[in-house]
Amino acid sequence: MAWYYIAFDTVKQFFTIKGTETLNELIAMISNCTEFLDVKLRTNEKKILNTLNKDKDKITIRFPMEGKIKTREMKINCLIQAQLGCIPIQDFTLTQDTGRIFRNGLRVTRWLSDFLASCRNNFSALLNSLILAKCFRCKLWENSLHVSKQLEKIGVSLSNAMVNAGLTSFKKIEDTNARELELILNRHPPFGNQIKESVLHLPKYELDIEQLPKYSDTLAEILVTIKLTNYEQLQTKRTATDFHYVTLVIGDADNQVIFNQKIMDSVLLKTGNWMKKIEVKRALKSEDISINLISSDYVGLDIQQVYTAFYLTPKTVGSKVVTNEKLKAESSLD
Repeated sequence: MAWYYIAFDTVKQFFTIKGTETLNELIAMISNCTEFLDVKLRTNEKKILNTLNKDKDKITIRFPMEGKIKTREMKINCLIQAQLGCIPIQDFTLTQDTGRIFRNGLRVTRWLSDFLASCRNNFSALLNSLILAKCFRCKLWENSLHVSKQLEKIGVSLSNAMVNAGLTSFKKIEDTNARELELILNRHPPFGNQIKESVLHLPKYELDIEQLPKYSDTLAEILVTIKLTNYEQLQTKRTATDFHYVTLVIGDADNQVIFNQKIMDSVLLKTGNWMKKIEVKRALKSEDISINLISSDYVGLDIQQVYTAFYLTPKTVGSKVVTNEKLKAESSLD
């Protein structure tokens, strides 16, 4: 609390977290923090904010609020979502307020993810707090198409040009010819080469899950391997900072945190991979395990998978026997 200069009332509010909070609910809680008491809702701003919240003809925020913008908390919520969604705000005072909100919000979201990491029965809230802290740092949603905005010399307008050209992931940018990038962005050489170089030296991760032969009715053991596929390239040059890390967070269907650990890029750079044996207790609801690798600083690098563990006896529901399903995986990478 003192480390991040968090207000006591803010901490009290976060102690009411149930553990199942969604991204939308966490944003609503953060909008209510004491840190933002100096943000005021002015009468002349309501029209702009209401348009950002709901409008049939324009791009609006990801999680619209019910009714009209009437309170300070609703204004803060709306501005956070507009910034993360790359929606332009044509008002100087609102732009100033957004900057102030994100400066304080960066501290609050980082403290929240650290605070939730100390609990065990809040997997959903912990995962969403890690994602939200990263969103505040990048000023982008975790599923944003504007990944290029995180690169040096790329602002909102150039990022929009890349999205319009279909360059919505780091892989697509890397696979595009440098001269073609310059045509899209209306820039002279070697601008395209510089963009490709930046993307080329971002960390690229792979996540492998393997079940080990040791298992019983209530316990299974999995081997998780994280690979830094381009670690040899990153020995000489890196786009990410030396402090960049990924968080491996694993949870079960009962919302229990099975495993949570930060892994620095500097550790992965030594050998190119990281391995860990993890014991998984059988959940009551399902054998599905959610395995997530969340980057601390970048949108577009995360990997999220669902793995179904195998136990000695199949799960029974009434008189029916439910057999284990195969691995289901969906990566946020293209």
